Amino acid sequence: MTISDKTRKLLWGRSGNRCAFCRSELIMDATPQDNESVVGDECQIISSKPNGPRYDPEFQPEDFDSYSNLILLCRVHHKMIDDQPETFTSDILRQLKANHERWVADALDFATLSDDLFSISSYGDSFQKVKKSMPELIKKMKDDLSKKGNEFIREFYIIGKSWVMNVKEPCFVYFFDDHDNLQGKIHVLENYGFLIDVTPWETKKYRMTEEFVDLLLTS
Repeated sequence: MTISDKTRKLLWGRSGNRCAFCRSELIMDATPQDNESVVGDECQIISSKPNGPRYDPEFQPEDFDSYSNLILLCRVHHKMIDDQPETFTSDILRQLKANHERWVADALDFATLSDDLFSISSYGDSFQKVKKSMPELIKKMKDDLSKKGNEFIREFYIIGKSWVMNVKEPCFVYFFDDHDNLQGKIHVLENYGFLIDVTPWETKKYRMTEEFVDLLLTS
């Protein structure tokens, strides 16, 4: 079996030419001396090889190269998920793919809005609305960014205080226990374009835009 042209177009189109894990671009521009370079891989979630990662003997052979069994990744993360199949299970990879494709679709929908949405005045007006509707969360985010050593942190998780997490990279954490309807407030900030969903698996993770950080620190 090989990947059909239709499946390949769906995969690259819905992935926005970006890695589903790190969201880096997967086609490098041409140089004056050379043509473009493709640095992305069309990866099988369930391997078609008996000794391959996440192999399932009950999986139908005709489905190995189907759209539902493929995920688009950069070569670094392709190797990582295949070297760590117990961590990156088929269910986690399917969720990762779905989250990424939703992020691509939302980003494109947001980009089609009128230019007025991106003007300084309307962006600031939107910020004032959310600041008034969720003052505790906005203050907490501002306080976190203002602390010494946090100047370049942009990502955060939303979790419950009873959850167990092992977070290695510098990031903020906001708790459902501290903020009423935290997920709803995050969705509002995301809809305004202040946050980007970068969830790698089940635990929700977001990245603040630079415009949002500027407004938080200067308001």
